[in-house]
Amino acid sequence: MTRVHQIVGAAGSAELDATSAAYYGMIAETDESGDGTVRHRLRPEVGDGTIEVTPLRSGFHIVRYDVAFSGGHQVAYAFPGDHFELEHCVDGRMRVSEADAGDGDLRPGSVALSPRCATEGVVTHGDGERYRAVSITGTWAGLESYLRGLGADALPATGPENVARERYLGRSDALRPVAGPLEEIFAHRRASPGRLLFLESRFVAALAALVDGLTVAPPSEEAGDPALADHEVAALRRVPDLLWQRRHAPPTLAELARASSMSVRRLTTGFRALYGTSVMEHHRRRCLDQAARLLVETDWTVDRIGHEVGYSSASNFVYAFRRDRGITPARFRRARS
Repeated sequence: MTRVHQIVGAAGSAELDATSAAYYGMIAETDESGDGTVRHRLRPEVGDGTIEVTPLRSGFHIVRYDVAFSGGHQVAYAFPGDHFELEHCVDGRMRVSEADAGDGDLRPGSVALSPRCATEGVVTHGDGERYRAVSITGTWAGLESYLRGLGADALPATGPENVARERYLGRSDALRPVAGPLEEIFAHRRASPGRLLFLESRFVAALAALVDGLTVAPPSEEAGDPALADHEVAALRRVPDLLWQRRHAPPTLAELARASSMSVRRLTTGFRALYGTSVMEHHRRRCLDQAARLLVETDWTVDRIGHEVGYSSASNFVYAFRRDRGITPARFRRARS
């Protein structure tokens, strides 16, 4: 039976700090970087990946998830009404079961906003299913104070209770513009003097998009691209496998569009709507995830693994892997052997 972990309490409270520390202590090895980011690397028996927590000068925290749990994973939570959380699912899926809102899945491209009331429920990760997301946490009171400090108006109301609950489960087109700056946060992994400034700037951009999304009604389908038809969804679902099959000589977007009977624009916008990321970024992530599995599960050389996942040279593979994981393939293997 899958163990259900517990995280409870208000942001910044001793209770939340204690339950979070206990949770991370059970599932991960923890280290802290020079910029204050705390990286929780999953223990091999728990799964693969990291949860990174970065405190911002504004008093909020950025939490970056790139995890795949072996055997599934459940976390029960209970937060007071002042708890603020804005989460964007970049890839994968996470099941949310909330006492009042009901059940829903955070999927690629979805953005979830916590309601201004107490929440209690369980989040569930599937066996071995990688979940990539970025979350900003804090308090509603802290957010309003921060906005006033910027000279901005208070955040608009999150809407009637039923609308707020739907947004909490990631079911709101009004929040889609928030995904852009949050995805930039997820993708930014360089250690640089300006890193915290960049993250803070993207946080402000996400808030601007959130204010607009809660203020302005979402555009109708007629104002933009029409919804994807079933045959288009089926064609887009084949794109990742087409890229994988030809990973040593990847097709261009024009070639993929022709193979999918779509225009390049329809392919790229449809793919992002379906997966929450670009075509090539999705393919890059798949290749590096496969490389990580081969490093742990085989005794193949780094050169062979790089070639297997589509890199033309070992040096290109090592560079890409280190940029993605923050560690060389050889060190990644040793840490999990």
